[in-house]
Amino acid sequence: MAVLDPTTESIVETHPPARTGAAATAFCRERGCEVPGFIECAYVDGRGRSCETRWCSHHAHKVGARSYCRRHASTVAALGGKVSDPRALPVVDDRGASLVSWVCTEGQAALRGAVAAELRPGEVIFDDRTVNVVRQASGARRWEQGWRVADRGGRICRVMICVDECDDARISVEVGNTVVAVAVPPWITRRRASQEVGPQRDASDRAQFYGFLVKQIGGALAARD
Repeated sequence: MAVLDPTTESIVETHPPARTGAAATAFCRERGCEVPGFIECAYVDGRGRSCETRWCSHHAHKVGARSYCRRHASTVAALGGKVSDPRALPVVDDRGASLVSWVCTEGQAALRGAVAAELRPGEVIFDDRTVNVVRQASGARRWEQGWRVADRGGRICRVMICVDECDDARISVEVGNTVVAVAVPPWITRRRASQEVGPQRDASDRAQFYGFLVKQIGGALAARD
């Protein structure tokens, strides 16, 4: 298993620090926005806890008929029809489902390309359209999305981008039943350290991150039985 930046700590709050008192309901939570926040995020997790952040009409994110903060709009979109199942919903402060969706979407061309490059004669790729939730033996949940390689004989090899409930900032990559890579995305590392970089550095860091995942996926698929 390969690990990228294993010393980085995880769990980063993506919302800006909450205002207190009257300001908590008076202003939008978007950093630097001083517009009144009249729209409350509609997200309620499986434990019945609501997000409670408030946003202006410009910074609230609509999914269907409801409005959410950025994180929970991504979570709801990522889960698709499973959003109606409380067992699939991350707790309010867990980014797991949205991070899986983001990586699979932003890295789609490179990651799917790595899978396609190792297809053998007669094999085809099936794409997951939404994020799946898996209950592990310990009872903890995992959110995952990816690709399945199958042949005419019905043999299947899974390539999954995963985030565990216990660490919602760490991506793991599974090929078959083996974890072949673990990494914390660079944008989370920078956010935790309150670092800002320009577009060129950001693009370079993201390219390195996806390049690392591509290399591990390709190597694992090439070595499979």
